[in-house]
Amino acid sequence: MTETTRRVATGAGWLYAYRWLERLLDFLAIVVLARLLAPDDFGLVAIAASFVTIVDGLSAFDVDKALIRSRDDDRAIYDTAWTLSALRGLLAALCMWIIAPWVADARMAAVLRVLALGPILNGLKNPRFVTFERDLVYSRLAVLTIGAKVVSVGAMLVLAVAHRSYWALVIGQLAYALIGTILSYVLQPYRPGISLARFSTLVGFSGWLTLTSVVTVLSMETDKLIVGWLVGVTDAGLYFMAQRVGVLPTQELLSPLQRILFPAFSELAGDTPRLRRAVCESINVLGSLSLPAGFGFALIAADFVSLALGRQWSPIVPLLVVLVPYLGLRSTLSMALPCVLALGRTRLLFWVSAVYALVHVPAFVAGTALFGLQGSIWSIVAAGVLYWYLNAWMLRAMLDISLGEMMRQLRRPLAATAFMIAVVAGLAAVTPLDVLEASASVGALVAKTLLGGAVYCGALYAAWRLEGRPAGIERRLAQLWSR
Repeated sequence: MTETTRRVATGAGWLYAYRWLERLLDFLAIVVLARLLAPDDFGLVAIAASFVTIVDGLSAFDVDKALIRSRDDDRAIYDTAWTLSALRGLLAALCMWIIAPWVADARMAAVLRVLALGPILNGLKNPRFVTFERDLVYSRLAVLTIGAKVVSVGAMLVLAVAHRSYWALVIGQLAYALIGTILSYVLQPYRPGISLARFSTLVGFSGWLTLTSVVTVLSMETDKLIVGWLVGVTDAGLYFMAQRVGVLPTQELLSPLQRILFPAFSELAGDTPRLRRAVCESINVLGSLSLPAGFGFALIAADFVSLALGRQWSPIVPLLVVLVPYLGLRSTLSMALPCVLALGRTRLLFWVSAVYALVHVPAFVAGTALFGLQGSIWSIVAAGVLYWYLNAWMLRAMLDISLGEMMRQLRRPLAATAFMIAVVAGLAAVTPLDVLEASASVGALVAKTLLGGAVYCGALYAAWRLEGRPAGIERRLAQLWSR
């Protein structure tokens, strides 16, 4: 095992450990808050948070990725990064205060004014903390994330129980930003200074990345505003919860890998053959995790929502059945982003994001206006087909990886996932699992999850053996098992 591979494996272990703990805390908060607050509360805060995200994104200047890629430890570059981030935070907060009086809903205007503190707090974070991620040392990141999450969830639950108000969601967000900023300096001592000495260095990498962020924010973060405008605040709350729950199966499996792929690919950027092999294997690994997670969750969505959130959230079940499998398919090529960043092809990423935005936004508006929430979700899926193709095109343009090679990496997980769906759906049709009362839905949930996992793993292993044990996630796991 090479030093890079060892550090990647260790970093992945830390990432998965703290991400799962973080998601467990998030899940606890969602389960409790879903029973204490109404969809209208979630919709109100979701729309206000979308304003925050859009304003923050339009003023975005992603210095962290530039610092990871440059591997420059000159103090001037960190001072410049801190100065730019602080200025961006102040600009975003000012814009939110200007927007607030123009919002028709007085509650939302008040929420916007309070949430304006978020960009300021995030802009003051310690820029040197990114060196832990650059060097694949994720133990410190785990401490920061879990510490901030514990305080945030605690604040939300206490306020929700005491007041049953949407302000619990607002204060929870600010608590997370505040504690995260404080811990970034506690865990990595650094006294920032005001400087723009290395402005050109950061702009050289972040310029096109900033434009990409602007386009992405306008296409991806305006959805809750559009839903609230066209179908109402309550439906915006349902849409928010569908999005929040929908990303859980794939995001928690893949986000740690996607995060670690950028610094790992950056180390291989000068060796194209090795980078190409690493990207091809990552297609297999991501597909082997995202496909069963997405389609498997669709099989248990009704049981999960009834058990975890309560019957008031049952309208999101049809949305999840469509959304989550799509997210599983989309994630199979999600390594394209860290690959683009590692190679510094940010201009290519901008144009791809612009093309996708030109299709996604009109489709989302039309789908929502004509068919409500179902139209919103199906428009995301329709535009997502283009998104998947654009990722495939970028991989071919950068590393000459053909569509046929991508499908070869995905054929085993696709076949195993199809077999899993057939077995679980077939057995569910001839057993009483689907007609159990809500109070007994734990049995259906556990039975389907265990059965689906066992069937998928068995089918994937059998396909791997039949193909002669090629490189992929199966061989990696076999090597780890043998050690």
